[in-house]
Amino acid sequence: MHARSIRYLVTIFIISISCSIEIYAAKPITLSLEEAILIAARSNPNVQESQLSYVLQKFNLHVEEWQFDLHYSLQASAGLTRSIIPDQPTTYSRNYNLQPGVSLQTPIGTEFNLYSNNPVTDHYHPSLSLQLMQPLMRGFGKAIVETALHNARDSEIVSRLTIEGTLRTTITAVINAYLDVVAAEQNIAIDQDAAKRAEQSVEQTKKYIKAGRKAGNELVTVQADQARTKAQLETDKNNLIQARYALLTAIGMDPNTNIRFTSLHIENLIKKYTLPALSAVKQLTLENDIQYQVDQIVLHGSTTRALLTAQDNTRWQLNLEANVTSGNVSDTTNAGQRAGISGLFNNPYLTQGVGLSLHIPIDDQLTKQAVLNAKIALKQAELALVQEKWNKETNAINGWNMVVSAKRALQFAEDAQLLQKQTYIISYQKYLHGLIDSLELQSAQLQLIQAQQVSLREKIGYLKALVNLDLLTGHTLRTWHVKVRF
Repeated sequence: MHARSIRYLVTIFIISISCSIEIYAAKPITLSLEEAILIAARSNPNVQESQLSYVLQKFNLHVEEWQFDLHYSLQASAGLTRSIIPDQPTTYSRNYNLQPGVSLQTPIGTEFNLYSNNPVTDHYHPSLSLQLMQPLMRGFGKAIVETALHNARDSEIVSRLTIEGTLRTTITAVINAYLDVVAAEQNIAIDQDAAKRAEQSVEQTKKYIKAGRKAGNELVTVQADQARTKAQLETDKNNLIQARYALLTAIGMDPNTNIRFTSLHIENLIKKYTLPALSAVKQLTLENDIQYQVDQIVLHGSTTRALLTAQDNTRWQLNLEANVTSGNVSDTTNAGQRAGISGLFNNPYLTQGVGLSLHIPIDDQLTKQAVLNAKIALKQAELALVQEKWNKETNAINGWNMVVSAKRALQFAEDAQLLQKQTYIISYQKYLHGLIDSLELQSAQLQLIQAQQVSLREKIGYLKALVNLDLLTGHTLRTWHVKVRF
């Protein structure tokens, strides 16, 4: 009996847990606009991709810096040789070799190579060799030698800016998509009110027809209006579903996620943004525009350095080479006496060498072509940057004017909505007293719906214009307190 009770309790516990899991899974996740922005800033695939690109560029920079560090190498070999000669005993010989090395390249192009050869046969005869190579003309100087390093540093900065730009556009897309959801929800509310008014008109018309105060054909007009509002309501519901999926896409979430978005107070959101002066908008746009900053970096960085490299390749190539080798035994008469580490320093055999190598290009059309291409590319980049500056200023002016125009349009639309609502109330009172027919009432109803929709559209448009201006001036991340992570 006791065991049966335990099994019963365990079964009840498992069923309770399963039900709780199902209920929890079915419960929708509630997100506000701020939460949607934070999720997008962390989990959006575009943001993650830009962060991965930054990791790659950061490692590329590390590799270019590593090029000027000490580099170590180690090679080892071992061999066994058996010699078989007729009428003689078989002989065996063993040989081993260990070759450690160190190399260094300096920012002015000097290359040092130090390596040791350590062959071990019957005796141990190590040697130590130092080699130096210094370009004296082509390839000399930090500006040329560190070209790849500076390009990698620029790429790392560009990658950081790309992350910030991706965050700005992602957050702006989330805000716009969220506003589309809000607009779709409020369109439903407008059409639901219209449907209630149409239903009220149908019931009132039926009463008038029954009392003999209206003709029977007027019922058709108000019923048609009722059917129209119901059809529009279904369209609005479908638009809301599509707007929600678009918002999930902008956030970067699975479309199968059960999400419920909280309501948004548009007036409070409008107060979150300010309208700077036009001159300030143009200045902020040029200072904070990501693409404009990137193009400036490329112009003054890799494009300019490409011209320097192309011009350097047209110079004569004159290299100084020097080498010193100690401990290299050329004879074997006294090899055993000089074997060992001490032979590196006490060995009378010392090899030293120094030389110059000169290469003069004669009528090298390829290098001349490379210089011309680099000069034209630099000039084209300068012209493109000037044109881009004008375009950014034009966008700033248009964005500022769009906000001003949208604000005025919103004021006119709100006034029109208020007046049209009063007009409908008057028309409905006239209809109740038989002063107008149902067709005129339907017309007033349509005009009220249109005025409400126009007011909603202008309000959303004004807010989107503010959001777009915030993106142009580069204030999106500061407005929503989002920090870039590197």
